[in-house]
Amino acid sequence: MSRRGFTLLELLVALAVVALAAAVAGGGLDVLGRALARERRAAAETRASALAHERVRLELARALPLDWGPPQRPLSAFLGEPERVRFVNAAGPFRAEEGLVLVELALEERAGSRLLVLRRTGLVRDGSGFARLAEAEPVPLATVGAGAAFGYFGVREGRREARWWPDWPAGPRLPAAVRLAGDGDGPGLVVRLAVDTPLACLGQRAGGGAACR
Repeated sequence: MSRRGFTLLELLVALAVVALAAAVAGGGLDVLGRALARERRAAAETRASALAHERVRLELARALPLDWGPPQRPLSAFLGEPERVRFVNAAGPFRAEEGLVLVELALEERAGSRLLVLRRTGLVRDGSGFARLAEAEPVPLATVGAGAAFGYFGVREGRREARWWPDWPAGPRLPAAVRLAGDGDGPGLVVRLAVDTPLACLGQRAGGGAACR
């Protein structure tokens, strides 16, 4: 009984089929790998955004409405702009040795990306105001959208209604809330400030002074 082997043509066809199957499988694995990488990047960005938002909440929650300059030159404790917000902050828990600090949350362009950056430095009553923040080391918190901006909710001087404003003028009175949002991002991150009434006005009656009204 004769045994018939594979012909050269059959071997070539079989090798071609195996190579095709390997290429298809490899392409599928490559697509799967890219999809998993995208999911990991998205998850990492979501975690970074959540941590950044929590840090912003913690910093703004301790903002203090006070004049913090020397008696001969009062300085404002809060200054809000679309690109950045600066304020005086109380030291966090278990960090009482730091005393009061200056804080800046800023939106900055870096290497083609828009970043949310934090700066903190100790408060010195030398009349320099927020200028000392320029020397503080920036800490990148998260990447934000191109249209991201800060907004401020409250009643401005000379106004009766509370509304969102693109900026907040220098003064001891803080806005009721601060928002960080981009174009089409809905309400974004909204932080309710714990105290927005100047400390000098606490305990006074409604007619105590123009700054307290």
